Formats: sequence, C-alpha cells, structure tokens
Amino acid sequence: MASTPVVFPYKFAGGRLSPIVSAGIRLNGQWQVAELYVDSGAFYTLLHATFAASFGFDYKKGRRILMQVGDGGMIPVYLHELPMQLGVIKFQAPLGFSERLGVGFNLLGRLGVFERFRICFHEKRKVVSFQRMR
Repeated sequence: MASTPVVFPYKFAGGRLSPIVSAGIRLNGQWQVAELYVDSGAFYTLLHATFAASFGFDYKKGRRILMQVGDGGMIPVYLHELPMQLGVIKFQAPLGFSERLGVGFNLLGRLGVFERFRICFHEKRKVVSFQRMR
C-alpha cells in the first residue's frame, strides 16, 4: 500500500521553473535543508562542496571517486552514506560532494532515493510528487 504523496511545487533554477525539492540532510548530527534538482539522469545525489563546508562537515573524509558528467569530463566526488528526509520519510542514502559540480544547483539522484518512492513529474501543474512505496 502506498502512502499519501508529498508534493513539491517547481522552483526557479537557471531562469526556469524546475523540479526542485527541499530535503533534510543530517550533517554533524544536525539536520540541514538542501534544495535539490530532481534528476532522473543522475546516479548519485550530488551537492556542492560549499554546502558541506558551510556547516563544518568534512566532506573529504568520504570515499573519493571520479564521476563522469554530462560533457564527458570527470570530476572528483566524495561519497558518504547520510540520513536524508523527504517530507516525513527519513532514510539513508549515498550523497556525494564535489568542488567541481558544474551546475548552479544540487542534484537529487536515483541511488538510495528513487527505489523508495513513486515519483511523478506533472509538467502542466509544475509539481513533482514523491509517494513512499511499502
């Protein structure tokens, strides 16, 4: 049985309305709010290193990998398994931090997130909904 969906209205990113959600991320024992672009093409959830650094989180203690981005280039990413929250749903997911994330926003990727929810993009209404799958 599925739960009641959490609905997020689109927000502006790059000058246009886009599927951006507010999510909780637990860093150093404290919940912080991150704005994340819902990106079905992204494997990992990726955040700018400045987000982690602004809360005193040493993101470089994570597992360093090289990740290919849209232009074919490789960027260093530091992966951590961290608590996240969407609506009232809390869960663990791998999150990556990079100093070289080449877009002006953080990304909500598939791993650890998409298998927990039925996600619906409603372009006409400019909303994205997350319904927990049991």
